[in-house]
Amino acid sequence: MLNKLPDLLYNFSSKPLDADFLLVKHIWRRAQVLTEFKSQVTMFDEDIVGDGERPEDIATRLYRNPFYNWTILVINDIVDYYAQWPRSVKQLEAYINNKYDNPAATKHHITTEVKDASNNIIVPAGKVVASNYQVAYYDGSTTVTANPVVSVTNAQYETELNSKKQQIQVIKPELVEDFVATYNSLLKKGKISSVGGGTSDINM
Repeated sequence: MLNKLPDLLYNFSSKPLDADFLLVKHIWRRAQVLTEFKSQVTMFDEDIVGDGERPEDIATRLYRNPFYNWTILVINDIVDYYAQWPRSVKQLEAYINNKYDNPAATKHHITTEVKDASNNIIVPAGKVVASNYQVAYYDGSTTVTANPVVSVTNAQYETELNSKKQQIQVIKPELVEDFVATYNSLLKKGKISSVGGGTSDINM
């Protein structure tokens, strides 16, 4: 899909009177097109990436066409597959062991949910806090002091991040052909190379 992006002559010289241009792909155009599609929420479904499942596997499962794998990456704004795509169980384990000397060590502490006698949320769950964090609140008859804190290990932290990555958006199967045609059409707009002195010269 990068080949279909418009070209841009990018000036990477630090000298304003001595330009040094490099022909690159107009990746900001991709972001603009993505924003246009993201506003059409009825086009998408939620999907969960299975263990070890790749974009082409999902494209085959949903669209019966592995070459529509790029639509999944585009819609989820994934530009770094290694960093942004969910890892398999084995890959995640290897990644954690390589990144941390002690995966079981505490990375940080988070809150557990606290409600008062009227079922109002006093402290939401999942807020990163200090290990000695406390909260005082009135429960209807007296003031209660609570320490709603639990520790999160390095392994738990990375597992949670990976789990969030597994939750993706996909184009509804009945609309994918229209999406592909429209996306390609939009990318062709402004196919003639333009000149940019930097990101500030590109209008979004």
